Amino acid sequence: MAHIIWCGNKKWDEVFNGDQPWDKEISEKDISEKAVFLDSPDDIVRASVPYMLLPCIICFAAVLIKKELSDVFIFNVWFMPLSFLIGFITAMPLHELFHAICYPKGESVYIGVSMKQLRTFAASSAAMSRERYILMSLAPSVLGVIPLVIFLTCPITMKWLITICIVPMFMGLISPAPDYMDVILLLKKVPKCAIIQPVENDLVWYE
Repeated sequence: MAHIIWCGNKKWDEVFNGDQPWDKEISEKDISEKAVFLDSPDDIVRASVPYMLLPCIICFAAVLIKKELSDVFIFNVWFMPLSFLIGFITAMPLHELFHAICYPKGESVYIGVSMKQLRTFAASSAAMSRERYILMSLAPSVLGVIPLVIFLTCPITMKWLITICIVPMFMGLISPAPDYMDVILLLKKVPKCAIIQPVENDLVWYE
């Protein structure tokens, strides 16, 4: 398992100021001269908005299906605050932890949050195969798939559990939108046997 290091709360600008531990580790890497930069968008959040649409449709469809199968109100509003709390944890620190556990054994992965911007990060200098990078990118979506399955299969008599699942379901499937975008980019532009290497605020690939 990777060596996961919790960085706590950081200002978002500090994460990309080039003076963090992972930046120093990256600077010590011997990057292949044949490395090709991935053409990532400058504004990742804005560019990833279209990738939120399908997860949103899936979640709303699940709610409609559940509603159609019952003649009563399917939620218990008393459990909604707990659902929001779990959804927040799912979309932030747990999201990054699921990224981190997919890194190669012995590599250092730094995870943290920026509470002011409500954003999180997982940073590492580790190189990975394209397939492993895709797995790492998609891993947090499990945090949405699990509550989705529970939401759909849970009996209506357990309204408290249905309610608890609703926000984690949405947040767990929508928050990886930038990761979905990365996966599509890799599938389109990076050969199967390529290695993905982080560089300063960017990614490169080489064979």
